[in-house]
Amino acid sequence: MRVVLAAALAAAALYGALAAAGDLTHRVPLYLAAHALLVGAMLLAHRAVARGGRAAFRAMLAAAVVFRLIALAAPPSLSDDVYRYVWDGRVQAAGHHPYKFAPSDPMRAELRDGAVYPRINHPEIPTIYPPLAELLFAALALAKLGVGGFKLAFVALDVGVIVALLRLLRALELPRDRIVFYAWNPLAVVEVAASGHLEPAGILPMVLALAWLIEERPVRAGAALGAAIQMKLLPLILFPGFVRRLKLLPLLAMLAVVVLTTVPYAVRGPFYGRGVLAYAHRWEHGAVLFEGVRAVYARIDLAPGLKAGIAWAQARWGAGDTALWDALYRAVWPQELARATVAALALMWAAAQSFRPRIDAAHEARLALGGAILLAPTLHPWYVLWILPLAACALSGGWLLFAGLIPLQYLAGRGEVPWGIRLAILLPSAAWMLRDTLRSRR
Repeated sequence: MRVVLAAALAAAALYGALAAAGDLTHRVPLYLAAHALLVGAMLLAHRAVARGGRAAFRAMLAAAVVFRLIALAAPPSLSDDVYRYVWDGRVQAAGHHPYKFAPSDPMRAELRDGAVYPRINHPEIPTIYPPLAELLFAALALAKLGVGGFKLAFVALDVGVIVALLRLLRALELPRDRIVFYAWNPLAVVEVAASGHLEPAGILPMVLALAWLIEERPVRAGAALGAAIQMKLLPLILFPGFVRRLKLLPLLAMLAVVVLTTVPYAVRGPFYGRGVLAYAHRWEHGAVLFEGVRAVYARIDLAPGLKAGIAWAQARWGAGDTALWDALYRAVWPQELARATVAALALMWAAAQSFRPRIDAAHEARLALGGAILLAPTLHPWYVLWILPLAACALSGGWLLFAGLIPLQYLAGRGEVPWGIRLAILLPSAAWMLRDTLRSRR
């Protein structure tokens, strides 16, 4: 108990220092130093909780909530995504459709203010968030909440993730002290409470879906996965595994959640934003494996041959409408071929995990999500939050190390992440993952 309290006081002081530091984009070395010390406090707390009793465990959980409340005082600085969330909510509170126009469109001019609109990232692109996320933004905006209120709501959802993770640990019959690696993880505290990321709103139903699947409550599991997908698209990678494990009724429950959350937007206009297409075609940040695939395509240069084949097909079967052919011509560039390749590899990897014998749903989900994260063209630090609860469950040292190193990306500021930083993040983590894989096979 004394060790947990001492570690909690030290961690609370560090979060207070970060909150008082203001804009962390100008204090990245300070943030990284605090992050390293907070990781040390997390490891110390885990050791103490594993050896302690109920009082130490409860003190650890209470401290996890306190850390998030302290971090709430920090202004969003390492990311500006929360301003887009608030904007989307205000658009809907004013009676407008969030998917119809980008923030910079003249049709949205009357909604602009000096506090939120100037801080929106890529205001020329319509929103990329799925319908259930937009419904959440609308509810928070109708409650007259601003940036601080949105962050507080996400913190409440993050506390829900901790509770759901305890349920998953019970379902898997694993030690509950492993919860420390999420509850006290500085990546989760800073990216949610300080930066205000939406991730817990999708992670919570995903973790519940896995717990209910293991507890043999398939209808709840299907509905929860549908909710997770409608919060963010990444849980789609879990669909092959759920399809193999679920019967018709749970799959219908999943579909019902998707349809019911989409209908309010579909009846008034687009059922999904065009911004997701821009994200899929344009966004790149911090990727490693994707860059390697693109380099291969750039070296072998398939575009001339593929363009000749498309031209031959168009001459033989072409129609008056050239939109399809123009899309095919754009798709043969190395950039687009690489994107299609990594998407196919991620899907095949996830499908392959669903066919593995004697593997529980949480382990399968961790492998599927890990493959998607490592293959994605865009890898921001908060994307790692999706796998962090499952890494804590499995005591996956490689992914926990990855979560500890991923904030090094912030050394690059808003620019592209140098290769030295990318490799410093990936190589130690990949080596640990390989070590864990070999040990588990033995």
